[in-house]
Amino acid sequence: MRAQTNLPALAVALLVLTTTAGLGMALADGAFASAKRDAGERRVAIALSERLVGPTGPLTTRASVLNATAVGNLTAARLRAAYPVVGDRAVRVRLDDRTLVETGTPGGGTTIRRIVLVRTTQTRSYEPALDIGNTTTIPRRTDRVRLTLDPPPRTAIHTVRANGRVVLHNASGLRGTFAADLSRFETTQLAFSANRTLSTGDVRVAYFPARETKAILEVTVDAR
Repeated sequence: MRAQTNLPALAVALLVLTTTAGLGMALADGAFASAKRDAGERRVAIALSERLVGPTGPLTTRASVLNATAVGNLTAARLRAAYPVVGDRAVRVRLDDRTLVETGTPGGGTTIRRIVLVRTTQTRSYEPALDIGNTTTIPRRTDRVRLTLDPPPRTAIHTVRANGRVVLHNASGLRGTFAADLSRFETTQLAFSANRTLSTGDVRVAYFPARETKAILEVTVDAR
């Protein structure tokens, strides 16, 4: 009689035990899946942020220095094409308080932040007075210069030097537009070797001073 009385209690206990075990396994599977998803999000977020600031990437002029023009031209299609690691995940890229690009609709996800410099380049030009010495000093530091050489007839510019270094040379004379790389770490003096004294208008100098400002690049990846 006592054994029969305990049967319903035993059945209830077994039901509770089975339900609890099943619930525990479901919670464990959910936690494992969530942890796996979070790890994947973090891996992709770190990889994407590293590539965005890498020295050879399409957005940078050097490591951790973003080109403002390239950043402004970034689109979702270009992001996916340049960085296949994005895949079909929802991704948001922000620079300070401005969203640069967003693919999908990231809800939560994993966010990686990096300190960067944003480089903005301007174009300046002038016609130097070359009446004495055939030299000119570029007003601001720049990493490149564009020279338009248009001397009068019977005047030939053979060589152009930047701080003593030959950047252009032609024994029969230089005429036209030329580009030359300079050191951005020093002020540059240009010297023009010619068979005659040059005048204002014979040379036009275009240079590209840059300004670099600090910013926070924020990359969010949501695998969902």
